[in-house]
Amino acid sequence: MEAAHVARSGLLAALVLGGALSGCSAGKGGVLDLSWTPPTTNTDGSPAGDVVAYRVYYGTQPSPCPGGPFITVSAKPAGSGPNVTARLTGLTAGEVYYVSVTAVSSSGAQSGCSAPASNRARTAP
Repeated sequence: MEAAHVARSGLLAALVLGGALSGCSAGKGGVLDLSWTPPTTNTDGSPAGDVVAYRVYYGTQPSPCPGGPFITVSAKPAGSGPNVTARLTGLTAGEVYYVSVTAVSSSGAQSGCSAPASNRARTAP
């Protein structure tokens, strides 16, 4: 099974960005908290059990994936909860960022990009 077949809809509908705060001051030190529900099936309907990581692409342009900077987030072990979470740091507070996620299989194959979600980076606590 290759991650290129991982169902994008599981990422597409569930990517949630937290970070918008009214009155945040512009400057370095911004963060975005991310959460998504990992896909459970591949596009062919088979179980998506080969996902070992996710690449979280981000940037200030509406289409950060692929090609933009990314962080890698390990896939959660089975039974460890429904959502995967991550935090982007070192962003500019008050700036709007777009984020897309791909799934990566144990063989290194990568799925297509999820639809981008966006939010303003908030000042780091």
